[in-house]
Amino acid sequence: MTTQPEQVTYQAPEHYRSGMVIEEAATAATARWPFNASRFEVPPGRTTELDVHDVAELWMVRSGHGTVVSGGTTLDVAPGEMVYFAGRVPHQVTNTGTDRLRVFSVWWQGPAE
Repeated sequence: MTTQPEQVTYQAPEHYRSGMVIEEAATAATARWPFNASRFEVPPGRTTELDVHDVAELWMVRSGHGTVVSGGTTLDVAPGEMVYFAGRVPHQVTNTGTDRLRVFSVWWQGPAE
């Protein structure tokens, strides 16, 4: 295990029909990390596809405003706020603002709901 810092880049952007664009962290070290990371953005007025997976996930809102729907709960989000999702809990976000909603996401093998 290295103790030296490593420069982390992003993979090529993935574009979804919803307009969401996501870039996952890409470095040789990611295979050794206990988590994965990405950044994504959603255009104004658009809603991401419903997402559900086994891993726990934490979203950190960098800019923009949105409404997150997950497990029967609706939350408004703004810059500086975070949202946690347990594994196997469906979730999606709608950009309710006038600017792109930008989010940093980290996920790991965590508890299921």
